[in-house]
Amino acid sequence: MNPLEKDLKPSKVEDTNTKKMIMFSLGYFFNAFMIVAFNTYVWRYYEGELGLINITALWYIYLAIANVIFTIWSMVTNPLIGYLTNKPMKWTRKRGFHSPWIIIGGVPTIILFFLLFTPPIVMGIESVLPILIYYLVISCLYDTVYSLFQIHSFGAFPAHFRGDLTRRKAGAITQVFTFSANFFVIMIWSQIIMPGDKTSFTIAAFVSTICLAVSLVIFIPGSKESDEIKERFIIGYEATEKMSFLSTLKMAIKQKNFMLVLIAYLSFMIALGITSMNAVSFVDDVLQEEQHIRTIGSLFMLCSSFLTMPLWIRVAKKIGHSRAFTIGLIFMGVSYLLYMFIVDVFGFYLVSILNGIAFTMYLIMLSPIFADSYDEITVKTKKHHETTLVGIRNSFIRISLTIQSFIIAIIHTITVYNPKDPIHSKEALLGLRLIQGLFPFIFCLIGALIFYKWFDMKGKKKQDIMKKLQEMGL
Repeated sequence: MNPLEKDLKPSKVEDTNTKKMIMFSLGYFFNAFMIVAFNTYVWRYYEGELGLINITALWYIYLAIANVIFTIWSMVTNPLIGYLTNKPMKWTRKRGFHSPWIIIGGVPTIILFFLLFTPPIVMGIESVLPILIYYLVISCLYDTVYSLFQIHSFGAFPAHFRGDLTRRKAGAITQVFTFSANFFVIMIWSQIIMPGDKTSFTIAAFVSTICLAVSLVIFIPGSKESDEIKERFIIGYEATEKMSFLSTLKMAIKQKNFMLVLIAYLSFMIALGITSMNAVSFVDDVLQEEQHIRTIGSLFMLCSSFLTMPLWIRVAKKIGHSRAFTIGLIFMGVSYLLYMFIVDVFGFYLVSILNGIAFTMYLIMLSPIFADSYDEITVKTKKHHETTLVGIRNSFIRISLTIQSFIIAIIHTITVYNPKDPIHSKEALLGLRLIQGLFPFIFCLIGALIFYKWFDMKGKKKQDIMKKLQEMGL
């Protein structure tokens, strides 16, 4: 008998500990805060606040090309980081296979995020290249350390929380903090930044570092691994043949369900990314309102998320994780599409409420769906590959930054949009609506349909996978 089998029952009790779930979910707060803040405000800061569009009309394209280089860097480094840190070492056997890496990645992530908003002060045409290089270097360094943090914070979820009931509960709690992070980002930045005043962005970035530091301090003990979790990891590592990085990469890419979840997640990230990058301009120029309405809209979104979360958990239990995941992604796309038609603050608040409802249905299933696909691979290979898989996941998802950057850059260039102009043409305003509404809808719909058509990790197949995991002691 595997030495861990006798401990399976106690681990289930421990895994459902609400306090641990809450502390662990602060890692999701950190991740969501970083994603929303980076997507929404870094692009806006370099796109419009530094005034470089007035120096060169191709600044949008230069920035998009920099994001292509950033994406390539990320796609190469993320799987490597996951692979190289996905093995027991002398010191990680004692300290844990995830917690130490979380600390090593989390602290510099906070520092480098702030540095993104402190570019060199250069004037005139000679400022273009130094600022572009600064953005590229700092963003690549930021991505490296943030990826290390993200890989181990997300990769720890399947190890800490096992079984459908536990994962639904943990997934729901993590999303409470995900939505809370979205609210805090928008509240902090909308109250501080003033479009046209680049110093206000630096101040908002500094305030953000305080929130991030607090969440990291609470998350670290929540990510601490029990002896059983460490033992499962070691058993899986030592009992199987070692695989090279390229072999592991090829193995993961060949896993149909894992790649289907990645495609659906990529479609979500593109939709989220382009709406986030466009949000400040949409409120400022299309609705012609102050940024503080985003704080109120985010509050409505937060409330609708929390109120409907218990309902979607029950729905997911009844219809299954994959169906709830699909419906949530489609609903989210529809809620985005409504941005094409709103003309006032009331419409903005109404769509914010619908966004919250749709986001909840999709996001509470995201971690359980990924965990299911990881479990399938663990059974097939008889070894845990979570950190490598999250590294591949991050690498794949970074493509979204290139896609969303070029969508925005091309539309802004075609419609001759300049954030600093007081008056905008009809074409420029239509372009902002397309970015905010139509394109996110298309990506969400395509991702949902592809996932629904071919994903089969459900029903009896899923039950068999969970049974085999227990039998293997993994």
